[in-house]
Amino acid sequence: LELKEGLGSSLGKEICAFANASGGKIVLGVKDDGSIKGLVLSNSDKSKIQDIARNMNPLFKIDIEQIDDLAVIDIPNGINKPYSINGHFFLRIGTNSQQLSRDEIKEFFQDEGLVQFDEKLNKEFDINTDFNKSAYTNFLGRSKISKGLSTTKLLTNLGLIKSGRMTNT
Repeated sequence: LELKEGLGSSLGKEICAFANASGGKIVLGVKDDGSIKGLVLSNSDKSKIQDIARNMNPLFKIDIEQIDDLAVIDIPNGINKPYSINGHFFLRIGTNSQQLSRDEIKEFFQDEGLVQFDEKLNKEFDINTDFNKSAYTNFLGRSKISKGLSTTKLLTNLGLIKSGRMTNT
């Protein structure tokens, strides 16, 4: 839950952070001391808020509800994580929305299962010394793949070599 007095420049960051966490609500019309100031959103205000969510990458859908003199933005748990806004990734950590560092972004991708072990480059593997030619020949025969292409080209076409390196596959 995030309480805000009104529309501010940090709204996109907050929406992004909640989407990358497990969702949440932003209540507009509440002062820092917790007292109710009230805020009735105009159609233009609602449109601006929706535009913020649609400009996230990937685009995101939120719900906006007016409850008496408070506006509530409902941010669901994002299903296409991670989300970014203006090229930055944010995550809700406790009561704060934090911009993720490079290493935190990498960890986030791994935690969300977006980096598959099989697809990672194996930097330890040396194709000249570690490659099992007998197993490769057996693979070609069993899969009925012709030997018309070079080994490197064929493995690249199969997605087993990326950026000149073998993957863990």
